[in-house]
Amino acid sequence: MPATVDSGLPGATAGSAAQLNTFRHYRHLTLELAISQFKLRYTQSVLGYFWSLLKPAMIFAITFLIFVGLFKIKDGTQYYGIQLLLGIVTWTFFAECTGSSMQAIAGSAGLIRKAYFPRSILVIAASMSSLFTFLINLTIVFVIAVGLHQIDIGLRIVFVIPLLLELYLLAIGISLFLSALFVQFHDIGHLWDVLMNLLFYGSGVMFSLTYVLQRAHLVLAVGQTLAAGQKLAVGAKLFGGTTVPPPSNLWAVILVCCNPIMQTIEDLRHALLTPQAPWTELVVTGHLAAVNQYAHLDDPWLLPVPFLVVVLIVTVGALTFRARARTFAEDL
Repeated sequence: MPATVDSGLPGATAGSAAQLNTFRHYRHLTLELAISQFKLRYTQSVLGYFWSLLKPAMIFAITFLIFVGLFKIKDGTQYYGIQLLLGIVTWTFFAECTGSSMQAIAGSAGLIRKAYFPRSILVIAASMSSLFTFLINLTIVFVIAVGLHQIDIGLRIVFVIPLLLELYLLAIGISLFLSALFVQFHDIGHLWDVLMNLLFYGSGVMFSLTYVLQRAHLVLAVGQTLAAGQKLAVGAKLFGGTTVPPPSNLWAVILVCCNPIMQTIEDLRHALLTPQAPWTELVVTGHLAAVNQYAHLDDPWLLPVPFLVVVLIVTVGALTFRARARTFAEDL
């Protein structure tokens, strides 16, 4: 059997025409596998497909009750509840997609040993199964927002499709990388679980980027003022007319800005729900008045970083999968 088919990646074939023909030939198999996995995910459960809706709703309810109901924490943005729900639904897709796709190869040992096909379609099928659930949940969020009159529909809604494509490519790239390593090193699963907990709080799920930036400036400004016993006016005089000194820990906010998940969630809120949730471009270039009243984040070089991260992850994931796909049968 040629190695190009066994590797299962588009880059494994000689030319672009051969790549397209390979995936056209197996597109029906990929779709059937995705549908089968979607159905099997909810077999032997009382609520069945309803879990695809109930799970993010329960996460939303718990998060909302703890942070808003108990601690009275809100980021001050319009339609905070529905924005939080959208963030949780988006995050749930990313978490489920990478988690299930990571085990797609290791969980199909019998099929891999018995049949020859592009191994990558197992990962793609698993990701498509999660995508089906995500699209259903996204539709429900849209319906709820319309019903509660917490949505401002405009032409910007056309950007939802490229944003979803960006998120899906990111998930695919990570899934290819993780699934290739998980075959031989199951420790990857435990490490990824820990990393996902960290990513959750750095992906703008609960709070917008503007709120995080504002709080970073305010907390540091208060601490500096109390420690030095100075008024904010002194800081304004020393730091070029701004009302507070620029924070030394701004690197953490910049790191969050480089996160493609955060950028996607932020821009989805603007494109799908309300223009009051600004594009990330307005935040990182310092054009947002709500941020500039505390301090500037004038770093336009950050604009392409999330997209470059996606390209890098997809490239590394594809190359890693291609290099290790030839030994999947032996390793399993």
